[in-house]
Amino acid sequence: VRTYCLARFNPTTKPKRKRDELVTILSTTSSDSMMQITPSVSKRAVLLLALLANDSVQAKDAPNRIRNGDTLMRDIQMSHMNELASKVSSETDADAAHFWAHHFLQQMSTSMSVSVPTVPPTEPPTSSPSESPTLDPTPAPTNPPTVTSATNPPTAPPTNPPTNPPTNPPTEPPTEPPTNPPTSPPTAPPTEPPTEPPTNPPTDPPTELPTAPPTNPPTNLPTAPPTNPPTAPPTNPPTEPLPRCPCGQTDASREADAFAVLSTVSDPALLLDETTPQGRSFEWIIDIDEFCGCPADPKFVQRYIMGVFYYSTEGDSWNNGCQAPVDLTDPVAIAAANNDCTIEADGLDIFGLETFRGTDAWLTPSYECFWGGVACRNSTLCMDRIEFETAGLAGTMPVELQNLTDLRFLILEEGATGGPIPSEYGTFPRLHILDLNFNSFTGSVPVELYNTPFLLQLDLNSNFFTGTIATEIGSVQFLQFVQFEDNQFSGTVPSEVGSLASLQVFEVFGNQMSGTMPQEVCDQRDINGNGGLLFRLTADCDVGEEFFVECSVPDCCTDCPN
Repeated sequence: VRTYCLARFNPTTKPKRKRDELVTILSTTSSDSMMQITPSVSKRAVLLLALLANDSVQAKDAPNRIRNGDTLMRDIQMSHMNELASKVSSETDADAAHFWAHHFLQQMSTSMSVSVPTVPPTEPPTSSPSESPTLDPTPAPTNPPTVTSATNPPTAPPTNPPTNPPTNPPTEPPTEPPTNPPTSPPTAPPTEPPTEPPTNPPTDPPTELPTAPPTNPPTNLPTAPPTNPPTAPPTNPPTEPLPRCPCGQTDASREADAFAVLSTVSDPALLLDETTPQGRSFEWIIDIDEFCGCPADPKFVQRYIMGVFYYSTEGDSWNNGCQAPVDLTDPVAIAAANNDCTIEADGLDIFGLETFRGTDAWLTPSYECFWGGVACRNSTLCMDRIEFETAGLAGTMPVELQNLTDLRFLILEEGATGGPIPSEYGTFPRLHILDLNFNSFTGSVPVELYNTPFLLQLDLNSNFFTGTIATEIGSVQFLQFVQFEDNQFSGTVPSEVGSLASLQVFEVFGNQMSGTMPQEVCDQRDINGNGGLLFRLTADCDVGEEFFVECSVPDCCTDCPN
């Protein structure tokens, strides 16, 4: 069996012949030969025998299977087969060995799911052959069995004696390989990748998207570059136009700086209120004025203050021809307004300081010192004089004038300006003349006004001032002219007036005063050659008047006007 199993044989030999030969060899093999069969070779031999016994076509390839190790072999229950092979190889009695070999064959057949030939007797053979052998005997048994008692008969019948051959072996393996084994993979494997890239992308992308890139760009996009593309980025982006004024900053920055500077001069709330003179002047200097002053300019504040003065005194209603043109950006209108303005601030200056002046209309693009009715010092370019007479000024006097620190002459005669005199005017450091006669001012004369160190003339006649004449008037050492007549002053003339050594005119008639003219005042008259400078002194001194000030004429008063 060993030799037969390992040898190559002609696959065309009839299976029955092979089977008979193997049965004969197995039956006549000596115990010594059986002893030499290794378990692995015995198993392979018996497997071949089982295949041949079933006339299986798989036997054609049995030698290769035995040599290479068939997959089925690896599935055999090795521990059980090893035990049976051990029994076959250890038997000294040939019949017993044959028995165990046959039993081995059946176990192999069961494990391999192959049918086996009819099994030999379950007991050792008798002395004579059975009457009808289960296997087709050869024409004449070569070696008929001898009557020999088993040396070592099995201690018991096989634990699992073979049953009757199944009439229809279940799950009998195919007797030959599949007639048509698959020669190639399925012709259309379910997920076989395409042999070449798909001609179209997968069916369709989402229905909301185009099935393919558009053959033409969107119709709302240009099909070609603009015929006239911009040659360069805009020189002035829309969000950053050129500044209105050449101050080296944006309009917003200029306005912010201007607001900061002017807030030191005016109440910030008034700057933001376009209905006030301050708000109107701020708007004009920032958005309208073609002069385009810059916040860093030392005279920027001065120009703003003159604008406040114009709007405070209702400049658009002036009748002197120097009012601003309606269109401050129209050169024709500006020229016409300038032509109409003829007022020149050329009043007397006892000190003879050099000034320059002009006759341009107010708020026009010229320097503010050239506007009609004003003059500036040559040395400082600061406002030196504001002088209007019968010019139709109205409104009120703005507080902001106090910041014109070089102002020496503030003369506004015969107008309609009213309201009180701002107490801040007492801070003018160089004011010489304050002449507000024939207007509509009210209230009392601020005591602070007497702090003006160089005041020479205080002309407030013909207004509606009230209150008393403060004793502080005596501290204005250079005061020469005081005209308080035709107001509503009350009380008495303070004796401190008599300390004004330079006083030349003092008139208080047409008021509601009483008492007696102080002798200190009378002593300022040049009477009896005493060298006094006071040459005009008046009061309500007629006997019988409702408001009477006792003052003899000519010993004290010069006259008692009605």
